[in-house]
Amino acid sequence: MQALFSPMPFYVCCLIFATSCTLQNQTPQNSSTEKKVEVPREIVTYKEQDKMTSGLLDKAGNLWFGTSNEGVYRYDGTSFVNFTEKEGLSSNYVNCILEDKAGNLWFGTQNGLSKYDGKAFTRQAIPMDNEIDIEGKEWWNKSTVSCLLEDKKGNLWIGTGGDGAYRYNGESFTHFVFTNDYKQSDGLHHNFIQSMLEDTEGNIWFTSMTHGGVSRYDGEKTTHFSTSDGLKDDMVAGSFQDKAGNLWFGTIQTKFEGLYCYNGTSFTGFGKEDGLCDNFVTGFYEDVDHQLWIRTGSTLCIYNGKTFAPFMTKEGQGLKDISFIIEDKDGNIWLGGKYGHLWKYNGETLSDFTQKNGW
Repeated sequence: MQALFSPMPFYVCCLIFATSCTLQNQTPQNSSTEKKVEVPREIVTYKEQDKMTSGLLDKAGNLWFGTSNEGVYRYDGTSFVNFTEKEGLSSNYVNCILEDKAGNLWFGTQNGLSKYDGKAFTRQAIPMDNEIDIEGKEWWNKSTVSCLLEDKKGNLWIGTGGDGAYRYNGESFTHFVFTNDYKQSDGLHHNFIQSMLEDTEGNIWFTSMTHGGVSRYDGEKTTHFSTSDGLKDDMVAGSFQDKAGNLWFGTIQTKFEGLYCYNGTSFTGFGKEDGLCDNFVTGFYEDVDHQLWIRTGSTLCIYNGKTFAPFMTKEGQGLKDISFIIEDKDGNIWLGGKYGHLWKYNGETLSDFTQKNGW
């Protein structure tokens, strides 16, 4: 069976200073019970910016899909239920989804963080420190939650689109700002954290789109890795740890190698000259055969540990512009991307679940 992946852009950070912030009051957005919304059956014409942005398999076996303008959808294997700002979601643009150990769902949006307890949405205020007012950077938004992570201790980590990262222990926030990246035109370090992961040793890794490379936090200090440490590109979008313990990072400046493997000591880079499908790498997935599915800008790419090859079904169909890859409870792989595309792959055949085909 072949395998798949998903991309994303932004910059990383260095020196950390942490400040403890008291918890802001949670503001319920809508206390009403869950509302089912029928998905329209009429043909919908999607544009490139209409994306399926993220996916999650919850503990009950439901699939959740985030979108760029339609909120989130829950799929129970039979039907889809839509949740939007009308139901209390803080924004209809959802970047990431996480389920915590207690079973709550968290949605990182373009307008902050929402929590769903199975009955109602609550907006979780984040004590953002820095206003963002940078000429020519209209796409930066201090309220953007770009990625989420729950660590082994139960802390919630929140990566933002211009204000570094926050750790939330359920009562208070600690703010992490990295000063190894570029200062912006206002003289501040507006860290754009594109992805985070916790490795098997409990270290938290951050990738950044603000030329900060990769940062590792061990609970006490932060270590930064950049162009002087083996990375040729310091704009790092994706991160992943495979089952063998290797760390993988994807970068987006295509004139350099786009894929890096860190073995705990050094980085090994891979580019198009090594067979990589594209030097624009945004995300990863590992299948049951330990093949690495790599989301690149031009196509979904599969790495079997020796060679790279574009993903192809037995009918010769490939995929491009993939934003996420997840697996359902039955072992099917789901992929979403631009133009509202959503596919299910059973190891042989791709089934198109795009809205315009009638969810």
